[in-house]
Amino acid sequence: MKWNFSELLKYKQEPMEFQEELNLEAMTKEMFGDVILSLEPVQVQGWARMERDDVIIHAHVTGQLTTPSTRSARPVEFPLDFMIDEVYIRETEHADRYEIEESVILVKDDVIDFNEVLAQYIFLQIPLQILAEGEEEEAMPTGDGWEVISEDDYLAEQENGEEQATNTPLAGLADLLSEDKDK
Repeated sequence: MKWNFSELLKYKQEPMEFQEELNLEAMTKEMFGDVILSLEPVQVQGWARMERDDVIIHAHVTGQLTTPSTRSARPVEFPLDFMIDEVYIRETEHADRYEIEESVILVKDDVIDFNEVLAQYIFLQIPLQILAEGEEEEAMPTGDGWEVISEDDYLAEQENGEEQATNTPLAGLADLLSEDKDK
């Protein structure tokens, strides 16, 4: 969905309503391929209207994407259901008209590329931590000389006074400095 800003000027009295099914999988995989493994077509319903020479767009987006688990990288299906409210301006002076919480975007070349906006919003919906089904009960990953522990386990270790081993390339320098102090 791309609109010319000047085309939207005629929607001062009545908003331009839209209801689309968009396939944004190629765009989102190109932009965020390491985080978005697949994206089913999204349903977008909303309106755009002109207000005081600016365009206000309101949209409701639903769909489903697949993203890797943050623990094991196994695919996790994640439902999408969010709202978008944005204001598009052509003159930077118009930004002062709106609250700071509102999303105000300066339009370049008289074109609003709402597909790109949707792709970015879809990416922002993915939580920082997402686990595959049953992963929460599974043991944390471990390796040769390392292990992943939960935040609760870490805090418990700190309370019990357990000292964490320092295993870095520069850890041996600490011993050298303590020997110099003893002399």
